[in-house]
Amino acid sequence: MHQAKSITILRIGSLLLPLLGSVLWGTITYLDERQRAIDQAHENVALVRQYTQRLVQTQTVLHDAALAHVDAQPDPDYLTSRAFHDFLARIEGGQGMTLGLAVIGLDGTWMASSRAFPVSSTASRRDYLDGIRAGSTLILDRITLQPQGQDALIVVKPFRHGSFQGAIVSAVSIEAIRGFLRSVARRDGESASLLRDDGKLLVRHVPTRPMFLDPSSPARLAMAQGNTGHYSATAVTDGTTRLYAFSKTDDLPIYAQFGIARDLILWSWFWRSVPVWILLSAGGLFSFVLGGFVRRSLKERSAHEEQARLRQEAERKAEQHQRFMRELNHRVKNNLALVDSMIGIQMRREGGLDGNELKARVAAIADVHDVLYQAANAHQMDLGELLQQVCRSPALVPAERDISLDLRTQDGVMVGADTATSLALVVVELVTNAVKYAFPDDRRGTISICLSAGSGEAELRVGDDGIGISDGVTRSSGMKIVEAFVQQIEGRMTRSTAAGTCYRITFPSAGPSGAPSEASSEAAA
Repeated sequence: MHQAKSITILRIGSLLLPLLGSVLWGTITYLDERQRAIDQAHENVALVRQYTQRLVQTQTVLHDAALAHVDAQPDPDYLTSRAFHDFLARIEGGQGMTLGLAVIGLDGTWMASSRAFPVSSTASRRDYLDGIRAGSTLILDRITLQPQGQDALIVVKPFRHGSFQGAIVSAVSIEAIRGFLRSVARRDGESASLLRDDGKLLVRHVPTRPMFLDPSSPARLAMAQGNTGHYSATAVTDGTTRLYAFSKTDDLPIYAQFGIARDLILWSWFWRSVPVWILLSAGGLFSFVLGGFVRRSLKERSAHEEQARLRQEAERKAEQHQRFMRELNHRVKNNLALVDSMIGIQMRREGGLDGNELKARVAAIADVHDVLYQAANAHQMDLGELLQQVCRSPALVPAERDISLDLRTQDGVMVGADTATSLALVVVELVTNAVKYAFPDDRRGTISICLSAGSGEAELRVGDDGIGISDGVTRSSGMKIVEAFVQQIEGRMTRSTAAGTCYRITFPSAGPSGAPSEASSEAAA
């Protein structure tokens, strides 16, 4: 029942997820397409801005050349001379888009022109002359040239020579500028234009008359916020809603604009999204149908799956048991070989076998196995727990001897099984030696065993308060066993005889994981 309900939920989800995925994908792709449009608009704005800057700079270079030429002439009437006219005609001739150069007084009197000589007319009231009188250093405007009737963008700068004050004016064909803007705005719905900073739309990529934008228009409001940016607006010229990017042309009073129609963005987004929408819908429908088949066959398959799971679990447990038995047999074999070696050592020394010593050593090995197989980890054991169990063995200290064991261990000193076996036999050997040699004539005494650990290293101390021993003497041949075991675990052993005898063994360990604990056992005669 639970599985069938889950399948039903999955089938519903197979329809809802594609729907949610389609909404998410549509949102992501729309935002991406919009950002791509903004980036493209800014790239095209940069082209228009660079073109406009070079165009205006070319005209101002002509202006500066004319002023420098006049300044080099001492004749105060040079402005109206034939020579100055020829000079203006010559520098204009090198510029294909320039429609003429003229010097005009602030009162409107024409002083010189590159297109006619002599000139004796007076210009009608011009806004650019008012601007020069007001102190402007550069003016851009769009006018109709007379008498030719040509539509032109004019560039105006102040012109002073001696007592003369006026302006130098150069004109550029609007059609030439429009041709460049048209090459940038190639697709239907795209727009490129130049807008003066006072809101006058000078030229667009399509023929339109110049016009002023309202201060509350989106373009004027956006430009009031900074020299570069973007905004959305419906163009007053053609009624098309576009996403516009704009940028001010350095120190010139003009902005370059480029717009992309919202319909172009939407169409690009739609055709980019449709394939994914179809794929998600097909996947959701397929999952819904497939869920029906799965629900019908689920009951039949569940029984087979349960049987397979039980079989795999049984095989896994059998494999674990087999591996455990192999390890157990291997360790038993190694320990039997160790017992055999210890028996051989005792048989070769004088006095033959010592039953108590052999019994204590075999008991220590047995204790290792007991602690090891009671632990959760079959490869690591708590050495302190092992030493407490070893020291409880009655074979370690004979009951008739008045000798007590003082055992202090730190919990959580973890070592491997082989290291534990070696250290257990070291303790047995050192305690046995102390019982035999440190307390002659049935003296009373104490044998202390202390286990502590630090970071990555542990220390085992076995000492007594017996009669002591000189530094150059070993008490028994059993010390060879101790030294062999210490070397086997890559440990270090030192001996001190200041008060009794104390052996200090340091060896690698996993470190402490618990607080110190104390245990003591006492055997008294």
